[in-house]
Amino acid sequence: MFTSEQYRAKAAEYRAILDATPHSPKETSELRNLEQSYTTLAENAEWMAGNPDKVIRPRKNHDNDTALEEQQVLQSVGRP
Repeated sequence: MFTSEQYRAKAAEYRAILDATPHSPKETSELRNLEQSYTTLAENAEWMAGNPDKVIRPRKNHDNDTALEEQQVLQSVGRP
């Protein structure tokens, strides 16, 4: 996983490409979208780093829980 600084550096690269030379409207749109995507990823990484108590962690016995849930659903619809 990348750090927020790495995401921001990648966004800056796309901004520099945009500013350096003229581009077609399609290229400009794609470059802006990439810049915005990396900026959003950086913001999300920063939020996750600053809010560890609000992040949902996977359960350790997820496979067992899923099997149990499937069994309960099957039993509720009348299947053994």
